Amino acid sequence: MNTIINSFKNHISFSNFWVRNGFIIVIISIVSNHLFEPENFPFNKNYKFPVFPIVVSIILGIIIILIARFNFKYFRNKYFTKKINTQLLLRFLFSTLGYITILYISLYYSLNGLINGIESYSMYHLLTGLSLSLLICTLGIALLFSTDIYKLHKLLSIKGILKVQQGGKITLVKYSEIAFIYSENKIVSIVKTDGTTIFTDFTLNEVENEVNKQSFYRANRQTILHVRSIEQVQSIENGKLSVLVKPTISDKNAFQINISRYKKQEFMNWFKGKL
Repeated sequence: MNTIINSFKNHISFSNFWVRNGFIIVIISIVSNHLFEPENFPFNKNYKFPVFPIVVSIILGIIIILIARFNFKYFRNKYFTKKINTQLLLRFLFSTLGYITILYISLYYSLNGLINGIESYSMYHLLTGLSLSLLICTLGIALLFSTDIYKLHKLLSIKGILKVQQGGKITLVKYSEIAFIYSENKIVSIVKTDGTTIFTDFTLNEVENEVNKQSFYRANRQTILHVRSIEQVQSIENGKLSVLVKPTISDKNAFQINISRYKKQEFMNWFKGKL
């Protein structure tokens, strides 16, 4: 029951992407539709609440966010986890605006023609509306993804090395050398790609805060994985996943972990995004 309650709280939290941006879309739709049309202005004597335009604006806003979000995920998985520069950011922005332009023109010549008739077509109105829409979308995209891009840039440019302290010794371990990290008997160990193990004074939570979230995944309470460590993924009972990890550790026949059904989809999204 506690798990269900916590999951529900996470989904309705204002930090949730769709809750936060859905709220913003509703506010912008209400305000813009009251300001842009004189008859919708609240102090107009013939004022009538513009339900239909607001609903249409909300739907279009959701579609635009979906386009931007999917395009951002594509760029994040294919490009942004390797490097982030001005050229890539402009490619992301202009490709997103290109998709939005196609959507806008399609709706203008279909939905507008259906409602107002083909005599309502006007190149001036098309270009003016498109220009304003792209300007608003550019600002919206910058607000939506600036934090995510900054975090990716910070992780890629600053945290490429994990500083490991054990006793009085400090060891620098490159991300490219780490296969996975696990905790056993309250001791956190880093397993390198060559099979060697480094014992640390970290807790697993401390390691999770240090490593690149795009490259590493907290699979459960005991293990943090890099995609290079995954040899096999298999569905097992109760909706769980069994993950066979490599390289094997000298005193273990195989290193196999389970992922709960609650994290199954999240893990698969992360895993498939790295393939």
